[in-house]
Amino acid sequence: MPTSSSQVPPPPQHLHEVLELEQLDTNLFRSRVNQVNSNRSLFGGQILGQGLQAAALTVSPERVPHSLHGYFLLAGMSDIPVIYDVELTRDGGSFSTRRIVARQRAKTIFHMECSFHKIEAGFEHEATLDADVPDPDELLSLTQLAERFADRMPKTAAAMQEKAIVELKPITPEDFFLRKAETTRAMYWIKAASKLPDDALTQTSALAYLSDYFLTPITVLKHTVSLISDQVMMASLDHAMWFHRACRADEWVLVDAVSPFAGGARGFTRAQIWNRDRKLVASVAQEGLVRPLTRK
Repeated sequence: MPTSSSQVPPPPQHLHEVLELEQLDTNLFRSRVNQVNSNRSLFGGQILGQGLQAAALTVSPERVPHSLHGYFLLAGMSDIPVIYDVELTRDGGSFSTRRIVARQRAKTIFHMECSFHKIEAGFEHEATLDADVPDPDELLSLTQLAERFADRMPKTAAAMQEKAIVELKPITPEDFFLRKAETTRAMYWIKAASKLPDDALTQTSALAYLSDYFLTPITVLKHTVSLISDQVMMASLDHAMWFHRACRADEWVLVDAVSPFAGGARGFTRAQIWNRDRKLVASVAQEGLVRPLTRK
């Protein structure tokens, strides 16, 4: 049933619902659900995943997304749908380029360029994971850790875990909850909490959604009592991602993130994403607003 612009979009119960768009017109799409963030704004991963999904629906299925570059311009609102307007920038012999503009109430809240490439053979090499990382089965989930460290978390953060559509397991939870970390590198396993459709587009769009989890918070590992802290205001400013090989976003992937710089109320984080076989599947870079808050 089409979503009326006067209706408040419901929150998703499963990640695949986030990626199910309504087509309004040629190259024009609308969100059916809204993933609310901790401050009642939209979660940036929703806009990334939905924007990529909208763009891909205008491209030949023989071409797969290999990169995206987006800017978050205004905080999205959870009470109305997001409209995605896709511009067919170019269709070449091997590549297709799309520009996506996301709007609410006639204001642009996000824009992104996506590039798609037909599958070709070529030279191959890849980095290897330089750390001995335990499998996710050996680690506690974020929900379990939230219970263990409830006294160190804002109540709003703990409540968010009750209906999470994503599962996350940090490798070193002490850095997240107990003390100031010694480095700005953090690793965590992440996946959709429920099974996703098998098609490659849904899996890739879901990976884009997951890629926005916990990147900017890595910048405060050395500066706050807890990574999930009410002492700092954080928001994604821009996001870039490169897809190296297909993977399933409903199976565990490992995010290895590091923040090489923070300053001027901004923080920069880059990450590599590995599948459970420790094969590199994607790379990510993000800059975010990181503004310390003064306790009243």
